[in-house]
Amino acid sequence: MDRYRDTVYVLRDDLFEPEMHALTAATGRKVWTSPFPRLNPERRAAGLPGVNADNSALEGNQGTFVLAGDVLCFLTYAPYDTMWARRSSWGRRWRAYGFDARTREALWFHEGAAAGVIGVDEAGGRIAVAASANPGMAGTDDYARRDPLVVLRAADGKVERTVRGGARYPRAHPGAKGIACYANRTAIRAVDLATGRVRWTRRLDSPTAVTPVPTRGMLLAATSEGVSGYAAESGGKPRWTRTDVEELTASDGSLLTAGGHAYVVGPEPGTAGEPDWGVHALDVRTGRTVWAARSEGLTTVKAAAAAADVIHVYADGTVAAIAPPERA
Repeated sequence: MDRYRDTVYVLRDDLFEPEMHALTAATGRKVWTSPFPRLNPERRAAGLPGVNADNSALEGNQGTFVLAGDVLCFLTYAPYDTMWARRSSWGRRWRAYGFDARTREALWFHEGAAAGVIGVDEAGGRIAVAASANPGMAGTDDYARRDPLVVLRAADGKVERTVRGGARYPRAHPGAKGIACYANRTAIRAVDLATGRVRWTRRLDSPTAVTPVPTRGMLLAATSEGVSGYAAESGGKPRWTRTDVEELTASDGSLLTAGGHAYVVGPEPGTAGEPDWGVHALDVRTGRTVWAARSEGLTTVKAAAAAADVIHVYADGTVAAIAPPERA
């Protein structure tokens, strides 16, 4: 799930092919739904064989997407992360479909190798796709170490370059600036996006989810023990810790932030009650609760998106908007 201007974009998994839905942020009204990939006019224009031509023409049953300004890049792929998945993938390739995010107009199509998508990013008019046919175990130092990062131009979907061994750091690509953070089972690493070099490493005792890009100079990290804030420019020096809250969703391995707030799940303020009472908006610099709102079903959140004034969560097939109490 993600938000751009006044629209929320939601990816829905399907048994055969994933699909995109565009909803108005204010009301949740459906604006458009993506067409079946095999009916995409840009794919047809590319001369892709019919769906029954051979196994490699089949569509992947998993998907992800990224917004690059007015361009929405919708990716489909088959999983390749386990031996069983690789045997069942039937040589299916990852594919990228470029749409006008406002109108659903098909803009371009790109077909990649027989591999799964393990990461995607956009910056500077580029879309970077990390793909692997055998990434190894996630969270280890060898994960996707030799796999490529394919950099597409957002405007037309053409390959600008392929970064050898770049898949493990999908945010480090031409057009990107600053630093991004990655976590595995033992450490957080801050990577210079312009060079791909590791700036600093901070060891941890348990698996961690992090905000990929530091927010207002702070890196947020969540473990089984709570949520903590680290100074991104000071080698990851700890600044604060909250043990009474936890990440809103672990589906994408990152914390949800917007407008200087980190959105987490916690008990009613001032109590030690239900741990999933509602949403807390934390000040990323201090860890203090700025506002909190009661919300149901937070234990089943699959995806979430945030703006400075409202967050949208996707759980049990439903999208809900949550705003500060004074605006609810």
